[in-house]
Amino acid sequence: MNWGINRREIIKPEKMKISKRIIVTLFVIGGLFFTSLTAQQISPYLFGQNLWLTEGAEGRPGYIDQIWPKVEQSGVEIIRIGGAGYDRNMPPLDTLIHWVKSIKAIGAEPLLQVSKFQSAQQAADLVKYFNQSEDLYIRFWSIGNEPYHMDKFSVDSISDYIKTHATAMKAVDDKIKIFVPDLAAYYNNVYEALLKDDELSVAGRDENGNCYIDGINFHNYPNAKDYNRSDVIFFSVSKMRGMVMDLKKDIAYANEKYARNGEDALSWSITEFNITYDNPDDLSPGGIAVPSFINGQFWVDIFCMAMEYEAFTVTPWCIQESDRPRTYFGYVGGPPEFIPHSTYYHMQMLAENMNGEYIKMNTSSPFFKAFGSVDKGVTTIVLMNQHEEQFVEADLNKINTKADNSAIAISSSRDIQANFKVRSAPNSTTLLQFDDQGRKIKELLYTQKMAIQNEPPQIIK
Repeated sequence: MNWGINRREIIKPEKMKISKRIIVTLFVIGGLFFTSLTAQQISPYLFGQNLWLTEGAEGRPGYIDQIWPKVEQSGVEIIRIGGAGYDRNMPPLDTLIHWVKSIKAIGAEPLLQVSKFQSAQQAADLVKYFNQSEDLYIRFWSIGNEPYHMDKFSVDSISDYIKTHATAMKAVDDKIKIFVPDLAAYYNNVYEALLKDDELSVAGRDENGNCYIDGINFHNYPNAKDYNRSDVIFFSVSKMRGMVMDLKKDIAYANEKYARNGEDALSWSITEFNITYDNPDDLSPGGIAVPSFINGQFWVDIFCMAMEYEAFTVTPWCIQESDRPRTYFGYVGGPPEFIPHSTYYHMQMLAENMNGEYIKMNTSSPFFKAFGSVDKGVTTIVLMNQHEEQFVEADLNKINTKADNSAIAISSSRDIQANFKVRSAPNSTTLLQFDDQGRKIKELLYTQKMAIQNEPPQIIK
């Protein structure tokens, strides 16, 4: 995928009855699992967030204006101004201006949602206002929020408002990028119609020759209130992967049908997700709700899945929302401390260190997961041990050696030089970086115990 954008510099389930110590040897299996793979470039806008909860939205308290430095330090690259609240009650212009300026001030880009309940002309007027100014210019836009599940719009109605709004918006500025339809899940019947149907498809061009839209997105919160640890590790990841794969297939069809190639090819995004839409009662780091340590690991799964399938952006829900236990969804906690949660630190670890090309890695243990990237000669490996009791030892120096029958195997889509042995603790995430000679240059460790003690990841020397 050619993003056509220069990446900005960012400174900044159940217990298994087996041995407590597992010796792991890493190796590359040439062509066994990874055939015909091309380089998977990581988008410069992959790591996003949602601007919620803001002060006064739905008559509720919001604190985002107090925590912009924390948001910046998380490595966020794009922030969506969207969701049901802003769709039904579009904020006034001066509020939008303040938010756009705040987002740009931390080096991120806004993705502004126009309301489907307002007219196409009102949407075009917003584009005109913001994009006549270099300081306020907004490149990324969306239209409406969850029209099918939440607001019961028909597929015909969704297609109609997308086409009318997008045509009017691009008549003002044909260089903007529009992402739709922000459904609550990947409803195959709706997405197939919007991408493939001769009459309803929004993947073609308007009367001015502009593509109606530039990207397809969806939301997903894979669990209700009643779920377990195994659901976090396995079911939730598998459910979202299935949606992504369906989306990629439908996008490929639309790209071919409408001759969308190169920079005109449709991209895809996840513009809302979290582990649940209804928190369990236990909000502790040792639980399984949004503030839990393991939910941070779930975010790693989703971000790395997005890298694997070349997403444009992933914007979790949300920055800060702490007034109700049921929807305690923020990656930053409540006042007055605004302590970052595991989701914040896991996202920060990835955003600061994973760029360039994604390296797909598999292991033979479902509880031990590996992900990688390479950029400018630096290889990054992320190892997640989701066992509750078992340690895992990995000899990265044996990456080209096939594992014997007693070892857990890890396969990689490319050769990796890494002269290092790691001992991965239960409930832990380790991030390692190596130079082109295989010498370790960075090691970060984050554990559930650290999360319980409100500690950030540690640099291991």
